[in-house]
Amino acid sequence: MSRFPDVSTAGAAVPASIFAQLREHLAQFPGDVIPLQIGDTHLSPPSRLDEIAWAELAGGDLYAYGAAGGWDPLVDAIAEKAATKNRIGVTTSGVQVTVGATHALACAVQALCDPGDELILLTPHWPLIRGIALGFGVVPIEVRYTDSLEAAITPRTAAIYLATPNNPDGAMLGVRELEAIADVAMRRNLWLLSDEVYEDYGYDAQHTSIASLPAAAERTVTVFSFAKSYAQAGLRVGYALGPDAVISTMRKLVNHSVYNVPVPMQRGAHGALRGGAAFLAHARESYRLARDRARARLLAPADLPAGGAYLWVDFRRWCGDDCLPILEKCAASGVLLAPGNAFGAACAGWARLCFTGVQPARLDEGIDRINAVVEKL
Repeated sequence: MSRFPDVSTAGAAVPASIFAQLREHLAQFPGDVIPLQIGDTHLSPPSRLDEIAWAELAGGDLYAYGAAGGWDPLVDAIAEKAATKNRIGVTTSGVQVTVGATHALACAVQALCDPGDELILLTPHWPLIRGIALGFGVVPIEVRYTDSLEAAITPRTAAIYLATPNNPDGAMLGVRELEAIADVAMRRNLWLLSDEVYEDYGYDAQHTSIASLPAAAERTVTVFSFAKSYAQAGLRVGYALGPDAVISTMRKLVNHSVYNVPVPMQRGAHGALRGGAAFLAHARESYRLARDRARARLLAPADLPAGGAYLWVDFRRWCGDDCLPILEKCAASGVLLAPGNAFGAACAGWARLCFTGVQPARLDEGIDRINAVVEKL
């Protein structure tokens, strides 16, 4: 059938930016806006790590096409890291380098799900995973972590998406919880898609990769990020680990979308993986202090997150099931929070606050602006 001038149904179903609804109110504030809505870091890689990265970027032929699977030295280093740190046994054929973790998750959804299939999202969930699913004609099914996972499974269910540490609430799944999820997936013949981009930022619990469990190893695609671990968001390098058959399919999808991840960026990521251990320790302590500082200063309730980069702020006592009016007042006061409805239909009474994205003094100022709004409610 003729389509012009209409765009595709799947493309039209992808949500707009979760911050679009606040732009009008943000325009009312004439001063310095404090961006606590986006998951970022105020830290830069230390000079030594930066030097390693730039030395990597200066080497080799920077202007030739690269391999679809990734630059060989980086792929080798990732496979070694997976075995020693994550206890995930993969060979280099089970590694796929991608243009950030978002690209890895998009390729994984496309590799694991057909249009019309259902993807269970353990909720609250990272906002973009819903749009990724919709863009490929996959039906996202939200299931709260406290609800019955098995009750949500239908004949159309293809996979379960989970994140640990979780974005937005910082929850970390322990071994028993991961084993329970893996058991359901094994009994119901489902894939697992595990988002572990905050693996290096657990404060009160030990991170465990679900793919390290025997019941999950053969059915799990695990995604990681250099942006989150090493403050290299601008390089846009992430990677996925998984069974060879899935990674082979993802490699074809990478080849047919971006052809290959830019090799100079992969060289920079390789430098971080080789020389970034001290940075990880420094960043983890810096983020832990920021977490504690933010939680102590904020008037609105929020559980202390075990990991990640966010406070999951509960505004329900003032707004019921929709805190958008409060976030609009915050935006008009020059501080941005991420609306909870982006993280799940049942989450509209919450908002996400990133405590790692700005310097401590600006974090204090941003929280003071939020508190001033709360005190007037």
